Amino acid sequence: MQALIISDKEYQTKTFTRLNQVLSRSITEKDFKVKETQIGRNDLAFCVGCFGCWVKKPGECVINDAMTQINYDFINSDVVVYLCPVVFGQFSANIKNSFDRWIPNILPFFETRRDGSTMHPARYSSYPKQIIIGYGDELSDEDITLFIDVTTKHRQNVDVLIYQGDDAEILQAFDNLTLKKVGALQ
Repeated sequence: MQALIISDKEYQTKTFTRLNQVLSRSITEKDFKVKETQIGRNDLAFCVGCFGCWVKKPGECVINDAMTQINYDFINSDVVVYLCPVVFGQFSANIKNSFDRWIPNILPFFETRRDGSTMHPARYSSYPKQIIIGYGDELSDEDITLFIDVTTKHRQNVDVLIYQGDDAEILQAFDNLTLKKVGALQ
C-alpha cells in the first residue's frame, strides 16, 4: 500500500517536525510505503486557467513542474495526507496552490450537489483517501473552526484533523480513519 504526505516546506516549525515524525511512523507501522513531498513557493507555478488539463492533455496539467509528479503520486496512492499550517484559519499559500493544481483529476463538466451547489464530477472511479491535518502553535478556536469549515465545504471525501502538539490525540484520531482508496462519491 502506498501513502503520500504533502507538506509546505516553508513552515518547518517544531510542531510540524513532531507531527511529521509521529505520523510517518504511524503510517509505516500500518505497512504503507511512504513518500513525502514538500512544496515551496518556487516549486509550483500557479494555475493559469487555460483548461489544457481538460482539452489538450486530459488528466494532466500542461505546465511542466513538480505538480506533474505530485498528481501522478497522488492518483497512485491509497492515502494522501496533507500537513497544512493553519494561517489565519486557512491553508498556506503553497498548499492552496497544490489544491488548485489538482484540477486535472476531475472532469470539466458541472454537476449539482445535493445541497444545491455545483461541482466538477470525478474523472476516475476511485481516489486515495485524503486526510488534511492542520497544525499550528496556539491556534485560536476561530482559526480551527474556519479551517475545518472551509476544508469540508470545498473538498468532499476528506477527513480534517487538527494537531497542536498532542501526539496521543492525533494518533487516536488518525487510527480511527480507514486508510484505503475511496469511490468517487458525489
